Amino acid sequence: MIISKSPVGKFMLGIDLTQDHCQISYLYNKRARFGKGFVNAATGGVSREPVTFSTVSGQEAYNIPMALCKCTDSPVWLAGQDAVEAAQEGEGTLVTGLLDKARRDLSIRVGGEEYGAGALLALYLRRCIAMLEPEIAPEQIAAVVFTAPEMDYSMEQVILRAFGRLDLPVQQVLCEDYRESFYSYMLMQDAEQRRAGMLLCEYSLDGALSFSTLSCNRRAEPVVYWAQMEERSLAPDLSGGLRDHAFAETVQEVLRDQEVSAVYLTGEGFSGSWMKESASVLCRGRRVFQGENLFSKGAAYSALLHTDRPAEIPESVFLSPDALRSNIGIEVLMREQVGYHVLLDAGVKWYNAEVEEDFILDTGREFNLVQTPVTGGEPRTLTVELDGLPERPDRTTRLRAVLTMPAADRLRVQVRDLGFGEIFPSGGGVWEAAFEV
Repeated sequence: MIISKSPVGKFMLGIDLTQDHCQISYLYNKRARFGKGFVNAATGGVSREPVTFSTVSGQEAYNIPMALCKCTDSPVWLAGQDAVEAAQEGEGTLVTGLLDKARRDLSIRVGGEEYGAGALLALYLRRCIAMLEPEIAPEQIAAVVFTAPEMDYSMEQVILRAFGRLDLPVQQVLCEDYRESFYSYMLMQDAEQRRAGMLLCEYSLDGALSFSTLSCNRRAEPVVYWAQMEERSLAPDLSGGLRDHAFAETVQEVLRDQEVSAVYLTGEGFSGSWMKESASVLCRGRRVFQGENLFSKGAAYSALLHTDRPAEIPESVFLSPDALRSNIGIEVLMREQVGYHVLLDAGVKWYNAEVEEDFILDTGREFNLVQTPVTGGEPRTLTVELDGLPERPDRTTRLRAVLTMPAADRLRVQVRDLGFGEIFPSGGGVWEAAFEV
């Protein structure tokens, strides 16, 4: 996360990054009332949907090729489609695969010079954001959320380092995967679409099918959502009619035991007009939407939800695959009454989970944490035995607890004896324990 000292913008950007292209959606956060939507930066009108940048005016040319071209005998670098076309004309050297190469911290040799892949990824992002002008000047951007098919710690660090090179006065920069962007998109839809479950179907040209259903625990406070995924596939060489029938049967199987009020279709596999039987199956009591910019729009909504959440949208938590699925806290005595103090909130990504706090031990030689699952299940106690702690009167031992997570399902706890000032010096004890969470 990057925090600026003096935020000046109100534009929320969602940037969808894949190995081949990026896509940018944005909204201008000037809301008189949520029901009326947001100002559409492209037209000046009011819309509840973010605007997706198109490389061709008036067309749905949303994908910006992830490519740079170093022009021959010139310091000029071109980006996106301009880079691809210049290289095809023999006017320079094309560089692709920037995201993967930056992740592997590779150097790229172009025209006899070495360039860091991370620096070139930053240059590419700078050029893509510059394409938004004159609608959006860089200093008008308040928040950016990057989304990708999969997001882990190393990918997040690569993206944040590259964006940090741009030195923009942005309030927040966050990274998430497609499931979380879908969740944010869902939150911002009307109540009818959110009446029951929402199904996301991704279909690629190689026949791979991915179904994601948003499930929730409405008894939790706030409501907790998570994505349940199911992978299927269709033969990539199926003709229109056979493909239609095979997909219809697959959808019926997936929907058999689920209540779904809206279905979202995305991916190049859905191109063409082959869906007839399957469309009939999908539309039975459901609303169906198809588009190629759902994730960048969802990321733009995420930017809004993280910086200026509309009052009409109730608080909720999304559990990504690398997120903690429990609240981790401690029972504390406040004004002679026992209360629960949360140290790590469910939903925090394991690589961002770190907390350090001091406590006064009431009695005994144990430090007890309470794990409360938010997806269902009973709380359980996680105990760190303080063997060798010096004998002291009750409430005269100060402890420092440090909680970290080496993985999404592992909690590491370190407890240090701080003593009690000059009255009871520290015994120097340090205790560590690890738990599956």
